[in-house]
Amino acid sequence: MKRQKIKKAMRITLTVMAVICAVFLLGTLAVNLFIVLSEGGSIKTLEEWKDEDKKDLDCIMVLGCSVHPDGSPSQMLKDRLDAAVELYKASPQKILVSGDHAGEYYNEVWNMKAYLVSEGIPSSDIYLDHYGVSTYESVYRAYHLFHVRRMTIVTQKYHLYRALYLADAMGMEVDGYAAKYVRYSGQFDRDFREVFARDKDFLTGIFRPASDMPEYQVSLKEDGDLTDERPE
Repeated sequence: MKRQKIKKAMRITLTVMAVICAVFLLGTLAVNLFIVLSEGGSIKTLEEWKDEDKKDLDCIMVLGCSVHPDGSPSQMLKDRLDAAVELYKASPQKILVSGDHAGEYYNEVWNMKAYLVSEGIPSSDIYLDHYGVSTYESVYRAYHLFHVRRMTIVTQKYHLYRALYLADAMGMEVDGYAAKYVRYSGQFDRDFREVFARDKDFLTGIFRPASDMPEYQVSLKEDGDLTDERPE
């Protein structure tokens, strides 16, 4: 009798666990499907972007990622920056580069700016957000610190859906431009992580927590070179 009770308890436990796993899986898939389908129409081709009215466009925002020890951009970051150069040459706009410069010896944004300047973008048109340490932080800070209300986000397509969703949730008018398609080393792991990052930021977009990074006010009407130094 005792053994039967144990077996029954195990069956109930396994059933409950299976139901929880199924709900989690379905919820994860549903959130990802919602974000991809709702934001896919905001990703523009170069021709579509050129045809849009730019009168109220505050900036092009480039999301940061890793740089090499010598300061040169990783291939993924270089592709993002090259995409921003394409947009700028089609229609010159302010460029906000947002990345990780939260540490003393690592500076994504300065190296992003240096690359853009080497490609012919005027230094004064490039603004640095030194504390864009996550996709949400970059979007939050663009809205609250740089007072951006309309922008174009540049990153890889798999990443754009989430960035666009967060900007929409923040109340911005936003579209996206994808860097050229490349299957980077380790991309399967990035795609896998992105599934769960969308789940997390689905909730983040609902609650919109305040930034954990230092906050200060920046005007895109001033010279971009004024943002070169990291405020503490």
